Amino acid sequence: MQRRIISIVITILVLAVFSFLNSSFFLAEELEWEGVKYLNIHQLSARTSFVPQNVFRVDQTALVKQVSEHIWVKSADVRWRWPNRLIVNVVERNPIAMVPIDDSWFLLDDEGVLLPFTTAFAEYSLPLITKVELNDSDTFETIARFLSSIPLGLYEYLSEWNAQEQILVTRDGTQVLFGDLRDLNVKFMTLELILGDLASRNATARRIDLRVLNSPVIVE
Repeated sequence: MQRRIISIVITILVLAVFSFLNSSFFLAEELEWEGVKYLNIHQLSARTSFVPQNVFRVDQTALVKQVSEHIWVKSADVRWRWPNRLIVNVVERNPIAMVPIDDSWFLLDDEGVLLPFTTAFAEYSLPLITKVELNDSDTFETIARFLSSIPLGLYEYLSEWNAQEQILVTRDGTQVLFGDLRDLNVKFMTLELILGDLASRNATARRIDLRVLNSPVIVE
C-alpha cells in the first residue's frame, strides 16, 4: 500500500513538472539580439526558422547555424535566460576598409573577407583599397593583415592603399612607398617619426619612400 502511494505521488509530481515545463510560462515569443551593430535584426530573424514555441523545444544548434551563415556574422551563440528568453549573441565582422570595384562597393574585414555594404556605414569614413581584382582573395588577405598591423595613430592618417604599387596615401595626399611588406614594424616607426617631424614644422611631404630600410627619402 505504501509503495502504491509513493508511486502515485511520484507520478503526480512527474505530471506536474511536465505540465509546468510545457506551460506558457516557458513560451519564447521572439528572439532577443546582442552584439548587433551593423546588421538589421529583423532581417537576421527572417533568416531563421524560429517560430514562437516552448523554449526547451528550440533547436539552438540549427538556430546558430542559420545566423552564422550570414556573411557579416563571424560567430554566434544562443543563451537561455529564465524563464522564456532566448538571446542570440552575434559577433559581427570588423570592416577596416572600403573597396570600390567596377560599379560596386564592398567592405573589407580584418580577415580579408569582402562584405556587402550596409546602410550603417553610410556615415563612416574608412580608407580605400584600390588597384585590386574582385576575385583576388589572397591579395585581400594580405591587405587585411597589413592594415590590421598599422598602429592606430597611423591608421587615422590613412586615406588609400594602392595594392598594385604598394603605396599608402595619407589624408594630406602624401604618398608613402612601402615596397615589400617586410620589416613593417621598422617602417611604421620610421613613418611615425617622419610625420611627427613634419607636423612640428607645419609641413607636408609629397612623397615618403620607405622601400630601403632605415634610409627613407622624403620629398617635400
